[in-house]
Amino acid sequence: MEIIEKIKRIPNRIKRIVLQFAVFKIVSELFYKKQVEKHVNHLPEIYSEDLTLIESLRQEGAFITSLEELEIPTTSQLLVGAEKLVPELLTFKSDQSRNSNHVESLPLFKLMKYPEIFMWGLEERLLNIIENYIGLPVLYHGAHFRREVANGKLIGVRQWHTDVEDHRMVRIIVYLNNVTLNGGSFEYISKYLTSSLRKTLRYTSGFVSDEIMKTFVPTSDWKPCLGRSGTVIFSDTRNVFHRARPPVEADRFSITFSYTSRRPIAIFNKVILTRDEFLEISSRLSIRQRQCILGYNNCF
Repeated sequence: MEIIEKIKRIPNRIKRIVLQFAVFKIVSELFYKKQVEKHVNHLPEIYSEDLTLIESLRQEGAFITSLEELEIPTTSQLLVGAEKLVPELLTFKSDQSRNSNHVESLPLFKLMKYPEIFMWGLEERLLNIIENYIGLPVLYHGAHFRREVANGKLIGVRQWHTDVEDHRMVRIIVYLNNVTLNGGSFEYISKYLTSSLRKTLRYTSGFVSDEIMKTFVPTSDWKPCLGRSGTVIFSDTRNVFHRARPPVEADRFSITFSYTSRRPIAIFNKVILTRDEFLEISSRLSIRQRQCILGYNNCF
């Protein structure tokens, strides 16, 4: 489809505007579905216990589990690195935080002091799950080590929104401390209600206030994801309204791992390894894992 190839060459901002028009949106979705159909016989095998997770993403748009239940082999290394980085996150001040004072996120060069954190997101079992859900080979957008500051501010991604990077996408959020209702939990609205609300509001992107959300979706259908340290949330943040619930009692510490198809609609906050960083971990990665890393997916 020539029109799709032209759309892909448009810069992200303009591309999002173009895809708001019904005709372009329909063509883009048809092309995506066609690609998924072509790839269906090439999907990797998955563990039987992961079928429930994938089905929950398809129906609900989210799934809650834990590091213990997932049994990813390198989880202990992930936790060791995270424990060492939390003190840095408590003292680190980014240029962005000086203006907003509600969130801190460590830059990649600090995160890569403990590459096991980045590499955890490339575990083959996780890639298999996500590829089976998205339906296409996966692009890994890296790990974000994050602290939501407990100030109660309803700002930025603490407001209701859906992500726009792809037709389907997955974010995995790992809690690094106990998260209660007032502790900045990830909160979402089911896929079915999100789809209905999109049509009602004619929503394409941007933030939706609590007041508007309450008008169409009762708070009883707002689903905060609470849990102890080690809780893991899988969510298709493209297809569910979601937010970081504003924390008021305690900061939330978490790591977010993000994924789209190899050719997403848009890419934001590019996480690109330096050549030295890539070489340091490449010997421990399979060809498939290397191909999932942004900037290196055409090198093998």
